[in-house]
Amino acid sequence: MKKIKTVFNVVDATDDKPARMNLYGFIGSSASFWDNDAQDITTKGVTKSLDEIEGDTLDVHINSTGGDAFEGIGIYNALKQSDKTINVYIDALAASAASVIAMAGDTIFMPKNAQMMVHHAATFEYGNVQDFEQVIKMLNKMDNSLIASYESRFKGTSQELTDLLDAETFLNADEAVAFGFADKILDYSDDKDEDKEQDNIKSSLFAKYGDNKIVANANNPEPVKEPINKSTNLADRLANLIAKEGN
Repeated sequence: MKKIKTVFNVVDATDDKPARMNLYGFIGSSASFWDNDAQDITTKGVTKSLDEIEGDTLDVHINSTGGDAFEGIGIYNALKQSDKTINVYIDALAASAASVIAMAGDTIFMPKNAQMMVHHAATFEYGNVQDFEQVIKMLNKMDNSLIASYESRFKGTSQELTDLLDAETFLNADEAVAFGFADKILDYSDDKDEDKEQDNIKSSLFAKYGDNKIVANANNPEPVKEPINKSTNLADRLANLIAKEGN
């Protein structure tokens, strides 16, 4: 999965908007190692920002493929312990540790084209059998912590939640709401009259290429098409095509 450039900042509240916290990119303390301009997304940084933010409401915007699970849980707890109203917005993706952070929202918003991904704890290890046995124990305990975070919102059985984690599941907005991982779906599509827009497109085509061969009948909602003779003229061919699509 392609990395998202790490951005951690806070935009102060205005007269008509609450404060905004942007959590974009890697969750944890290694972002600044690779990018000197990046500010790490950590529990320490989020807690400090919460203390400095004025106002009773905070909008937290997330776009992240995840990162350090412990930092994800720490940030989740920091937000949950805050006395502010926390609105979480999944701007594009909240995956792995970022999905845990999202669970801290009093209200979680997802645009229709956003996604959330949940899975079991994972790590890298090099060593002998004893080393891997210790890692398995650690991962099992981490799984319990992740499950506890998800269970605060999950609508379903423990087995259903386990199945989602087993499958490393990507959820769209509708699915996230169905499982309780989000509350409201945001639809940014324009409220245009599609039929009128299509008519405008047709009109602009004919204005560019020739006379309109389609004559609308005011007493009939269906357009009436005049006979169109075969022609190599581009305007005639366009009219013929649109007439056929209208049937």
